[in-house]
Amino acid sequence: MKSKIIIVGRSNVGKSSLFNKIVEKNQALVLPESGTTRDVLDAEVFWRDKQFIIIDTGGLDPKKDDVYHELIIKHATSMQKKANVILFMVDVNVGVLDDDARIIKQLRKLGKPILLVVNKCDNAKRRSNAHEFEKLGLKMHLISSINGSGIGDLLDEVVKLIPEQKQDEKDSDIKLALIGKPNVGKSSILNSIYGEDRMIVSETPHTTRDSQDIQITYKDFAYTVIDTAGIRRKTKQGDEIEHLSINKSMAAIERAHVVALIIDISENLTSQDHRLAREIEDMSKGLIIIANKWDLIADKDEGTINKYKQYIDSSFPNLSWVPIIFTSAIENKRTKEILSLAENIKTNLEREITDNALDKFIKSAVKKRKPTIGKGTRRPRLLYLKQTKANPPSFLLEIPNKTSLAKSYQQYLINSLREKFDFEGVPVKLTVKQREIKKEEMETIKPRHKRVTHRHRRLVTKNIRR
Repeated sequence: MKSKIIIVGRSNVGKSSLFNKIVEKNQALVLPESGTTRDVLDAEVFWRDKQFIIIDTGGLDPKKDDVYHELIIKHATSMQKKANVILFMVDVNVGVLDDDARIIKQLRKLGKPILLVVNKCDNAKRRSNAHEFEKLGLKMHLISSINGSGIGDLLDEVVKLIPEQKQDEKDSDIKLALIGKPNVGKSSILNSIYGEDRMIVSETPHTTRDSQDIQITYKDFAYTVIDTAGIRRKTKQGDEIEHLSINKSMAAIERAHVVALIIDISENLTSQDHRLAREIEDMSKGLIIIANKWDLIADKDEGTINKYKQYIDSSFPNLSWVPIIFTSAIENKRTKEILSLAENIKTNLEREITDNALDKFIKSAVKKRKPTIGKGTRRPRLLYLKQTKANPPSFLLEIPNKTSLAKSYQQYLINSLREKFDFEGVPVKLTVKQREIKKEEMETIKPRHKRVTHRHRRLVTKNIRR
């Protein structure tokens, strides 16, 4: 297991800024508003040939009127118990507060190494003011999370305190993003999969603000499950935190292999559900539809699932290729199936079909259904089909110049490719290209007419006279 280094402290002392500086990217939201961070946020770090996990947490003094007050404290406290080293962070401009002494007293009970990180020491005057913190009885490290000064020395001290790590953990095989409107149960599903309350869950919309990467191993596969902020329709309303959260959610789709579009099956689908489905499809990602809150459906019988499946299929007619799972995150029902299905879809995304197999496929497809004309009067012929790339699987179909293939027939070929080669949950791209017919192809595509003999002509004439 990788060592865990946790950053704790009051709100607005710069914990998320330090986290971002260490991981060298703006992964955590950083805003002047107190209580911006709610969930714990982690990332892997390499320093001095050692690898560890750095963890950002919510402020330990959230506003008392904050609906998330108890949950933030609960999650931060839970992660403190799992940490190998604790970085207790304070603000040099504020000085020592009674809350700081109270928090340190609680941290000492854990028996973990604690480093005092005095932030915002950007100049000599501020660094001289840091002596006030000596009364807390911890080894001090003066840093500036804005300009990065002192952070290297802090990390040097951290790696001295963590044990050597065995390189037995594998990189993530599959990145799965959980996407949906606010309050459809994304964080509840992640908690169910993870096996404990990793994310804060509330009925209040936009509880989740940061996109969270959670590492999970299931059946020998390593998953990165990305929980995201709920995405609602674009509006002039909404604060800066919400807009930044939504941007991170859309970025999560970009870096995922497979996207799980989560809907609340206890409510009617909305235009926002449809917009999200289109955006995911446009990004050419593997896709699963998760019909969550199945526990809220009353009077279920053997035909209930089929009825709701037909409703979803009719609502998303362009997504007939997308598998549907009915889950209850509250009751932990079928949530682990999401991981197994994501694994299958990742395999389908990377599938490559040989030219020989495609040649046999195209002959069989034409035999079942002859090509139909798109524009003009000449019936097109299918000269050659080849796969141009995987992830997503893309194919090039060549037809003769001055012919056109109907869109309906192109869709027939795509559907047939899915059925023949198992592209469930995967967008399949088909490009049709016109080209000149080669000489060696002329005989194979030239229509064969029966030779009309003199005897046959006489018989035809004789029959007409009769």
